[in-house]
Amino acid sequence: MTRRNAVRLALLAALVALGALLFLLGKEHQLFIDNQNVTVSGRDLAPIESLRVSVAGGEPMEFMADDRDVTVVRGPRASIRVEVLDQDGKVLKTVDASLSFSFEDRAMISLPALVEGLPYRLEPPGAQ
Repeated sequence: MTRRNAVRLALLAALVALGALLFLLGKEHQLFIDNQNVTVSGRDLAPIESLRVSVAGGEPMEFMADDRDVTVVRGPRASIRVEVLDQDGKVLKTVDASLSFSFEDRAMISLPALVEGLPYRLEPPGAQ
């Protein structure tokens, strides 16, 4: 193999690696955030009356009991901050978590399970 072909092959490998990296960093995922009744690890969890949720440092979203919302997250990881609120809007408890994505397009988290420290990833709607 000549030196020119070796350089071309190295450049091609670098471009393929760069493309794979950009794919992983730029991939968008739908994240369903659920504050509904759920059974996790044999425990029935009721929805929490009032929550404030921030995903990946974004704008906080307000959740009431039985709410479900969806947001779009970019990249292989996202941070989640959940603040449990009282009736006056004061923060009673704050929970921080990290969520990792692989190649799935959708994920769903249960806020009651997250606040209780239980496994909080659920099967998203439409998953097979």
